[in-house]
Amino acid sequence: MGNQIQPPACFLRWTVRKVASDLYVVAATIDGIEYDFVGNYKTIRDAHLAGRRYTINLLHNSLSGGRLGFRKEMIEAEAA
Repeated sequence: MGNQIQPPACFLRWTVRKVASDLYVVAATIDGIEYDFVGNYKTIRDAHLAGRRYTINLLHNSLSGGRLGFRKEMIEAEAA
């Protein structure tokens, strides 16, 4: 059998929680393990927009070899 290294899965998710009467906090993740704080927002609509925008930016960044660099890790694993 060949090498059975699985490529990392992409797990886009953001959470919005109400912390006060007019305040929502947003956290987002791309791997399902570590969440990044996105910010505080006055409306739930703005909070969801920010979460969606943040996860899309994380995905684009990782696919282009940015901070998360999933593709770079896959290529290095295949070369080894």
